[in-house]
Amino acid sequence: MKWIGKITAVVALAMAVALVACMLPASAATGNGAPSGTHYNLNIIGVPKEKTGGTWTNDGHRIFVPLNGKTNIWLQAGDAFNVLDADGTDGSARLQLLDPYPGTATTSTYRIYVRALGKPGGSMKMTSGFVDEYGNYWYSLENVTLTRNKGKPVFSDKTLELTTIYADITDDGIDNPVRYNLFDNALYNYFWNYDNSGLKLLQLRFYMV
Repeated sequence: MKWIGKITAVVALAMAVALVACMLPASAATGNGAPSGTHYNLNIIGVPKEKTGGTWTNDGHRIFVPLNGKTNIWLQAGDAFNVLDADGTDGSARLQLLDPYPGTATTSTYRIYVRALGKPGGSMKMTSGFVDEYGNYWYSLENVTLTRNKGKPVFSDKTLELTTIYADITDDGIDNPVRYNLFDNALYNYFWNYDNSGLKLLQLRFYMV
């Protein structure tokens, strides 16, 4: 089918970008807004249909999401960056991250840079959040919003938006949001809510500080 060929092309582009990124020496200048040096590369790929049937391995640096629609990318703390569930076309995917604020750290131990790729015109919004012990979903008042415009795509630093949740979780009638760190012991079940509007490829890079 025609859309399968398009998906293949997007996946090929994502793989090529990831390969080049891994081959860059630490001293190389990227020239695209991101730092030089070793990093973990993740591609979020928008596809027009749900991936049903077949075997979709989780190894690799990509997560599939609907070309138009929402997916919760559930976040799990671990000892490495790793895709645990690559198929987000059913509304749910899973990603393992290093704890950005281990122990008493007050600044993130890594930076997250993002850029929109693919055909111009698509856009996305990604919002950090968590589910509390009562099953209530809480979303940060901040988010990452990108549109694939014409011209050279440039990375931007979205560490704060993607490693913290800025929300008011009290029920005291007073608007007083608090910033919580990702994987804070006081909270539960963290996620990124990915709301896609036609963006075929979002690239994230994680750089250790």
